[in-house]
Amino acid sequence: MTLGSCSFLSEKEEATYVARVNDHYLTFEELESHISNTLSERDSTIAAKSYIQNWATDKLLLDRAKLNLPGDQVSNFRDLSKKYEEQLFKKAYKDALIERELDTKIDSVEVNTYYENNKSNFKLNEELVQLRYLQLSKNIKALRDIKRQFLRFNAEDMLSLQEKSLEFKSLSLNDSIWVRVSDVINEFKENKNIDLDKSELLKAEHFIEFESDNGEDVYFIFINSILKRNEEAPLSYVKPTIEQVLLNRKKMNISKKIEKEITKDATKNN
Repeated sequence: MTLGSCSFLSEKEEATYVARVNDHYLTFEELESHISNTLSERDSTIAAKSYIQNWATDKLLLDRAKLNLPGDQVSNFRDLSKKYEEQLFKKAYKDALIERELDTKIDSVEVNTYYENNKSNFKLNEELVQLRYLQLSKNIKALRDIKRQFLRFNAEDMLSLQEKSLEFKSLSLNDSIWVRVSDVINEFKENKNIDLDKSELLKAEHFIEFESDNGEDVYFIFINSILKRNEEAPLSYVKPTIEQVLLNRKKMNISKKIEKEITKDATKNN
């Protein structure tokens, strides 16, 4: 089988490569790396032939492009390739130096200070809510007691509900975490096929109770607090973002330090 100036291995060349296009060689290792080992023998053969065909076409197109494009354009592409290769080398080397020196631990005092100094930049573009919820069988024992504990929710009530967690179908009792209202709505829609009323979720200190469509389960939701669009985002919500900003700042400082040291060495050597 041939394709232009592409030839497939002869028995003598079998140990070296499986296909050749001009000065390009496709090795067994490269071919095997692109063929899934979960395929049957027949499917593997089909996949191999398809890969070889595509590989050969790609190499022929590349060679013809180099041969037929204007010389100045080919030269320009080679310069761009060389510059890109140099950038990759330099970036990889600098990243390795930064990684070796970087302390990824971000001090909480730094986070708090950055937050206080940049509060005006942390405006919410969507609503947040703190809530807790329970999904339980309508026929569960002590349903009234569970509801009373869920609503009152002091330290003893929270512990009691946590101890009963295996009796509930689903629950989330950590109402100190800020979550997006849109995520709550999507969670109930995708996993429970329940359409929550967004306006009900935007009422602070508000209790919601409803039954499932089949009447087997009952849901308790208590909205603890809400934050609306354009309000200041709470620190706990933006903390991961601030930590990433501070980490990037550390990387920038180390990068500048490395460049100064390299420049100093170059000046000293010259």
